[in-house]
Amino acid sequence: MYKPKQAESNLLIYQKYTDVIEYGYNLLKKYPKSEKYGLSSEIRKSMFQTIRLILYANKMSNKYNKLDTINKIDAEIASQKFFVRFSYKSKYISHNNYFEWSKRLDEIGKILGGWIKSCLKE
Repeated sequence: MYKPKQAESNLLIYQKYTDVIEYGYNLLKKYPKSEKYGLSSEIRKSMFQTIRLILYANKMSNKYNKLDTINKIDAEIASQKFFVRFSYKSKYISHNNYFEWSKRLDEIGKILGGWIKSCLKE
């Protein structure tokens, strides 16, 4: 199993988002086989892109580039919220799964908002 470096593991959004990936990945295993290269593939790609962007933004020193990257993370999270809602409406996940996954994504959104505010203060 991957062990993050100390700087990564201290980053709250990194910790929380890896939990989102684990939660979502377990649910994606239950999607119908017909969605293997469709919706579940798109969700997986988006989750991995998001974790890459989080790590990338954390390493940036220029606040304008960092803000641009954080906005890309926010757009990926918005896409994931749509995918989760679509999954629920398509009956691929239960109401409880929908609620929990959405709640976790909302929490990431709040953390992103704080990260944006801290960048603007710099």
